[in-house]
Amino acid sequence: MIKISNGTKKGFKLKVPSSGHVRPKTSKVRKMIFDIIQDVNNYHILDLFAGCGSLGIESLSMGAKFVTFVDKCNISTKCIKDNLIKCSFENKSEVINKSFSDTTRQLIKRNCKYDLIFIDPPYDYFDEKSLNGIIRTSLKLLENQGIIVCEHPMEEKIKLDVSSYRVKKYKDKYITFCEK
Repeated sequence: MIKISNGTKKGFKLKVPSSGHVRPKTSKVRKMIFDIIQDVNNYHILDLFAGCGSLGIESLSMGAKFVTFVDKCNISTKCIKDNLIKCSFENKSEVINKSFSDTTRQLIKRNCKYDLIFIDPPYDYFDEKSLNGIIRTSLKLLENQGIIVCEHPMEEKIKLDVSSYRVKKYKDKYITFCEK
């Protein structure tokens, strides 16, 4: 279990799937991410490869308006739904049990836009050019001046048309922040 660190649900414990395929963000990593983003009040957020939903649920606790959680694993989506019920956020969220590509294609067709997109795919999802491809697809769903936060296992240069980006290294992982 992990605890929510900020907002109205600070201290609430979240369930994490026991299958071992989820890497939930530690409180230190979540703190670093939210210290950089600062304000998520009234944001519409997309949490891709959501795992247990910790980033999206922490965002709701901090005042986000609505979060769409996406994960293709049934165990993860069940865990996210349980965590949302525990925190009374089921009316401020949607949980989609589909793959990244199927979901993003569907959301792009529906012309959905988000202020903030969290991306945390399994590390075996990556090859040399994956980060740019994942972010390129996600940019189609991002509002102007929106932010993408992506965790990845190796440093990769961003070769996309974004207004700014920066990479933060934390132990054995990298977190890239992109602004449109």
